[in-house]
Amino acid sequence: MDLRQNKLSKREWETIEQPVSDNEKKILKIIKEGYHNVNMKLNNKQSLFSYIKVEQNESIEYYLFQKYFETEIKKNISKYGTNIPNYDTLFTFAKNEIKKMKSTDSLRIQNLEKNITTNRNKIYEFLLIDLTYELLKGIHKRKTDHAFYLYTLLQLKKVSINNINRFVMKYVDAAIEYTKSLTTISNIIKNATDFIEKNKYLLEYEDKELFAHQKELYCIIKSSQEESSEDEFIPKLIFYTAPTGTGKTLSPIGLSENNRIIFVCVARHIGLALAKSAISMEKKVAFAFGCETASDIRLHYYSAINYTRNKKSGSIVKVDNSVGDNVEIMICDVQSYITAMHYMLSFNKSTKIITYWDEPTITLDYEEHDLHPIIHNNWSENKIPTVIMSCATLPTMEELQPTIQDFRVKFENADIHRISSYDCKKSIPIINNEGYCVLPHYLYKEYDELIEHTNYCLTNKTLLRYFDLEEIIKYISYINTGRFVTDENYLIDNYFEDIASITMNSLKIYYLKLLLNTMPEKWEQIYQTMILQRNKKFDKPLQKIKSMEQTGSIRTNELVRTQSINVFNSVTRTLPKSTGISLTTVDAYTLTDGPTIFLTNDVNKIGSFYIKQSNIPLTVFDNILDKINENNILVKRIDQLERQIEAKESKSEDNSSTKSFRGSGKSSKESGNVRDSGRLSKESMQWQNEIDKIRKRIKLISLDAIYLPNTKSHQELWTPDGEVYENAFISNIGEENTKLIMGLNIENNFKVLLLLGIGVFVENPDVQYMEIMKKLADEQRLFIIIASTDYIYGTNYQFCHGFIGKDLGNMTQQKTIQSMGRIGRNNIQQSYTVRFRDNNLINNLFQTPENNIESINMSRLFVSE
Repeated sequence: MDLRQNKLSKREWETIEQPVSDNEKKILKIIKEGYHNVNMKLNNKQSLFSYIKVEQNESIEYYLFQKYFETEIKKNISKYGTNIPNYDTLFTFAKNEIKKMKSTDSLRIQNLEKNITTNRNKIYEFLLIDLTYELLKGIHKRKTDHAFYLYTLLQLKKVSINNINRFVMKYVDAAIEYTKSLTTISNIIKNATDFIEKNKYLLEYEDKELFAHQKELYCIIKSSQEESSEDEFIPKLIFYTAPTGTGKTLSPIGLSENNRIIFVCVARHIGLALAKSAISMEKKVAFAFGCETASDIRLHYYSAINYTRNKKSGSIVKVDNSVGDNVEIMICDVQSYITAMHYMLSFNKSTKIITYWDEPTITLDYEEHDLHPIIHNNWSENKIPTVIMSCATLPTMEELQPTIQDFRVKFENADIHRISSYDCKKSIPIINNEGYCVLPHYLYKEYDELIEHTNYCLTNKTLLRYFDLEEIIKYISYINTGRFVTDENYLIDNYFEDIASITMNSLKIYYLKLLLNTMPEKWEQIYQTMILQRNKKFDKPLQKIKSMEQTGSIRTNELVRTQSINVFNSVTRTLPKSTGISLTTVDAYTLTDGPTIFLTNDVNKIGSFYIKQSNIPLTVFDNILDKINENNILVKRIDQLERQIEAKESKSEDNSSTKSFRGSGKSSKESGNVRDSGRLSKESMQWQNEIDKIRKRIKLISLDAIYLPNTKSHQELWTPDGEVYENAFISNIGEENTKLIMGLNIENNFKVLLLLGIGVFVENPDVQYMEIMKKLADEQRLFIIIASTDYIYGTNYQFCHGFIGKDLGNMTQQKTIQSMGRIGRNNIQQSYTVRFRDNNLINNLFQTPENNIESINMSRLFVSE
């Protein structure tokens, strides 16, 4: 994590100008427009009416039903649906009630007939008909899978797709009512993992809308503005907590629709990510990074009022940054807050400004930190009466009382709000160092402990995200089968009102309530049974291969590798035992769907481990090392020549700008090493020509696919029974990126790790290496990223799996939850896990921290005296 409190570099300015994807824009549009209508919903799925884009009326609706749906529906009913009550009268009423369609409308629809048939899978009614067919077929043939289609249809009925053909819905509703009476709630819950978590239809067809916490935030801000005049303005302090990856950091885009925002970020990459999104929505943004005075503030072009243009190109070449009337969102670091605040107050009333402090607990897990005095001063000098503290984890309201009282002293009659949300649309199971899923009923042998920690989970529902649904269902089924409850209202059929009320959220809450109402006298029996019946998350029979013991070491640029040979025998082949972290060999296949992040204090140690464990034979390894060393000689010569060019051109160039491009892989001309005339000196040009020739001599280095985790040949060697798993994730670095990395003046171990698809995030790295790593991470091309915990806050890269290293055993509870929040941030249903190498960290998640240092520091720093 970059905590530098200095000005933005040219590279950082360039990143914020890159537009976001079309899908991201759709989400941002909801966040922006949702401020005005918090209940707005978007759904890009189309009914037939929406698809053909004709005016809706009863005659056309019935015509479309007759032409495209009725024959298929009647065929399905005659085959499997004759038991539906009054099935033969479902559509008889329509012919008498619906007027005949105009011939012009009929002709227009006929012209679209081929297009409709070709694009059947894009039209929502056809999906409903197909699912209803499978539902009736399952009932008719007495198959248990009918419940899947019933549950899916009930959930799909909740979506807001416009203009669904009502005659089709009449048929679907009739089938649902008929099959509901033949389906038990317990059958739905028994199969909830497949019906909910792995159900491709639910996520694909769900409405896009604001999260509940965003709706609540917008309503709080809007209601106070609507209900009070300027003289009656009510100050507000809002503690805003919600899981990572659910849009907290983007909420200022919506808030800025009717307010000015000062977005305070300790980690600059969080602010830059917001800026990129805001600019994509054409928001007027300004920046205060590393500011000492208002003259250091910089406006984005959208915000500028006074500026000059290039007479030839018409582009803006100079902006007057002193005029900030247009600024909607000011993004600043902690050091620059006071400067940014006074700047915004120069152009706006304080009642129209919101200070949005993102992740205020960053650095609060340290007893002392260089930023602590700055944080304290910012709070003491703050003049903005509306403050939002946004974080995935915050202390309790009781622990925050010193901060609350201090705010009320400064701003009389202030309202205090707590927004606390949890998102359970996906499960990200916690895996311990033995490979088992962790849940309260597996952790606590003593009943009193179970009750204590279950109550803690109910108070801190954000933990529900990390409860494995499959394991929950096993517990629910066992308790209900034995009826081991103190109150029969907590049995499945009594607790849930109907099938439609069963969701991932409701099931996880039910699980906690079931724990609290499990018979105390039966707990020892229940605990022992559940422990005996549980299986490891990746417990599969092993293929047989023999691998000789490996040794070796890696220290900075020195690579040492001893020989490792695979010995195959046609009769007996044995794999080394899975350790849970042999991620380049026997455990690689467990990393599915997307990249993995490995968090550790000692990044180099973990990197060395994976080089040694990669099973690369000595001859191959030595060949790689020879090529790397040859390249290193060329790289050193390039670096020397670039320095000579810098020195030569320093009279006409700003040294600081040329240094920032050193090692970028670009020519001096591309990176800014040019005179005002736009040309290099004769001597510099000769050096540049020599650089270009040397670059062509840098060798591309690659590994055979058998050594690359999760390729087909690698899986055949290392997976159980030699199976090939299609969803096992494979890196895709690309030849161009590989050659760029090989041409950098970085440690040899970073280069070898890249060949394995492993990137490293470290402090004070080569700038160009980190830029390439960030790009590869953003594009999901890396197999694993090894990073220190400095990278846990605001990292927006999409990870499917995460490891919390053994050396992080002293990490605070809040920082642990922040670490876990790096996993499962994408909006698709995949397999996720967060795997702990130290079980003590897991135990600390489910109990009140003995020494909550973040809370202590908030009470110390977020007070005025």
